[in-house]
Amino acid sequence: MVDGTHLNEAPMRVKAAGCENGPLGMGQGMRLTLYVTLLLVVVCLPGCVGSPVHATFQHGSLQSKIKKNNAHLMDLSIGMDQGQVKQIMGDPEQSEGYKWGSAWLYRTAMTTGIYGTGDSDFTPVVFDEHGRVVGWGRNFFSEHVKRYELTVKRE
Repeated sequence: MVDGTHLNEAPMRVKAAGCENGPLGMGQGMRLTLYVTLLLVVVCLPGCVGSPVHATFQHGSLQSKIKKNNAHLMDLSIGMDQGQVKQIMGDPEQSEGYKWGSAWLYRTAMTTGIYGTGDSDFTPVVFDEHGRVVGWGRNFFSEHVKRYELTVKRE
């Protein structure tokens, strides 16, 4: 006997009430489930379209693209072909075809929010039927379309 205990006996451990299963009264399996769930939320939440984290990443990416597109518009010239425009501007976000040519649309603003695609958010680069730049900008595009419609109506 040493200090009132027998050498062959294991010392008794006293547990506080409610802690039989670890902190918060949860067993090891329950804690593991909680940790895995939290991990999944942290990893998956940024990918959810409606999540604030996704919106922040999306917003930053769009703002960067908008800034780049606005800067690159300054490098365009009348008469450039579509290949030259693509080298400067990259692929358009949208494109439209007409009898008189085509228009490539690049995002240059974000007035309608992250998921909006209002016409005012895009700047058209307008090509003639030979694929040459004849102008760019929302006002130019509107006037070009009106001019074409007037020409067709007169004929």
